[in-house]
Amino acid sequence: MEGIVSFVEAFQSIFISSGEVFLDLLTGIVPQVLVLLMVFNAISSLIGPVRLEKFSKFLARYKVFSYTVLPFIGMFFLCNPMAFSLGKFLPQRQRASYIDAVSAANGPMLSLFPHWNPAEYFVWGGIAIGVEQLGLPISGLAIRFFVVGWVLCLIHGFITEWIWVFLAKREGIDVNA
Repeated sequence: MEGIVSFVEAFQSIFISSGEVFLDLLTGIVPQVLVLLMVFNAISSLIGPVRLEKFSKFLARYKVFSYTVLPFIGMFFLCNPMAFSLGKFLPQRQRASYIDAVSAANGPMLSLFPHWNPAEYFVWGGIAIGVEQLGLPISGLAIRFFVVGWVLCLIHGFITEWIWVFLAKREGIDVNA
């Protein structure tokens, strides 16, 4: 009988701890995310969709910007999943690469911008809580995570484009369309 009681107490402690973490998030990060969303929606409205589209077309002219700045701008202002729509300004050979770059950016970028993809925030939040429990600041980790994510976007973009062009040529698809 003692084993069952211990099991039930351990099982309940999981939910008690989960409730405490949820309450911490509700009083900490959730208001921050809501305010960030409101600010970025206001900025997007002030800039206007036409200007944002023109800027996206300008960035699409350069591959390096297509796989770094354009995904950042898309996720920063449009969030997930609307950021993928900016790929329409890219040539066909870069569209899959752009999607890969945006997908690679999801985790690392939300370390500094929680509104980026709130559904994945709990991954970063778990890492951050672990780092804080070690007595270390998370700001340095967030910046490193952000920079590495930016580099990964670039690498993902170029490798995916290379693979797409290789397969397209093999299938007889015009890669310059």
